[in-house]
Amino acid sequence: MATTMTWGESIDLLMELGFPVDVFTLDSASDGVLDEDYLGGTLLGDDVSPYAQSITVSRGRKDDFSDFDAGTLSVTLRNDDRRFDPTNTSGPYWNSTLGRSGLTPRRKVTLICNGVTVFVGRIADIDIEYDPNPTGTSTAVITAVDDFSRLSTAFINTDVTPTSQLSSARINAILDRSEVAYPLADRDIDTGLVTLGTQQIDANTNVLTYLQQIGETEWGLLFVNRQGQLAFRQRQTAVFADVQAEFNDNGSDIPYQVLQVIYGSEFLYNQVQVQAEGGTLQTADDAASQAEYGVLTYAVKDALFAADAEALDLAEYLRDTYSTPTFWFDEIASPANLLTGAQRTTLNSLDMGDQIQLTRHFPNGTPSTVTEVYAIERLSHTITANNHLVSLGLYKPLVVYEFILDDSLYGILSADNALA
Repeated sequence: MATTMTWGESIDLLMELGFPVDVFTLDSASDGVLDEDYLGGTLLGDDVSPYAQSITVSRGRKDDFSDFDAGTLSVTLRNDDRRFDPTNTSGPYWNSTLGRSGLTPRRKVTLICNGVTVFVGRIADIDIEYDPNPTGTSTAVITAVDDFSRLSTAFINTDVTPTSQLSSARINAILDRSEVAYPLADRDIDTGLVTLGTQQIDANTNVLTYLQQIGETEWGLLFVNRQGQLAFRQRQTAVFADVQAEFNDNGSDIPYQVLQVIYGSEFLYNQVQVQAEGGTLQTADDAASQAEYGVLTYAVKDALFAADAEALDLAEYLRDTYSTPTFWFDEIASPANLLTGAQRTTLNSLDMGDQIQLTRHFPNGTPSTVTEVYAIERLSHTITANNHLVSLGLYKPLVVYEFILDDSLYGILSADNALA
């Protein structure tokens, strides 16, 4: 049963802490019918939100040049009755027949806020603290991680020479391998933009590391989405996406409380080098930027392109995106507990790569108002008894080449050219 917070938001924190029910039982009148029961049974999620003191969710990446990290959820639970102690033989999750607790690592955890799923993962760690006084209080801190953790422990078991194929097809081919066996229902893979070559994949290659290498070659997004699916977005997906939410500091749209700005040389590169495995180094320079700021180099090595031309395309894309300093709003935070129900639903529904529109009003200077469109690359929830704060880390999805009528190169609408 969901917990309704003081501000009206419903919170469900489901943990599969028990044991399967409705297990198929041969010759049973009630449990022997496959259209009602599963061979292995179903594991019902127990809503532990009434015991939660605080919940934090952290997902995303540090910046444009970093891989996405495994998403995590941490919850502090009241444990005075030892219900979350896996050694408690009289606890609600103890199975006397099996002689063990259902409170164990790898059990599924789902957080639902205002009816929207914001995190799906599996238990990784259970830490319990007891007050030294025998009649004192106790808390249990349960940490869950998303399925990046599963992929990080999977390895290709033999040398593989893949066919030349789109980045998305390569991802699915890896996930289909018997030693990975990643469920189709747990995938959200967009069609890729680039073609990968036939570079050998060595035995004992880590699956997550290789998938991230594909993501870097594409310069797309590879992450586990809020519903627990492995998601892949090609590099231009965010550019052409619709705005999913509008934020404003004047009382209209969704309000925000915290605003951070980046402007400097952290992401200033005017020479970009990209080399595919077995290919020739491709270099893209911005001479004007180099003359003004000096030569600042970013290199992508061991990319998986099938052709040097695609390596050069990426080099030019990165050069044109990062060769001049850019002022942008890097992070905002919005108080979900102060929003309307509709606004909370919109905020909780946001995910990596989604576009938002952000408006800032200034009390002095020119211009007095700035409105920009950003895409999301980090997302966190902090929920306590008194508030629910959602923080969004942002990056600029840029159209590199604008559409130019009658131009032989830029007069063709494509993944790199746009009307705007």
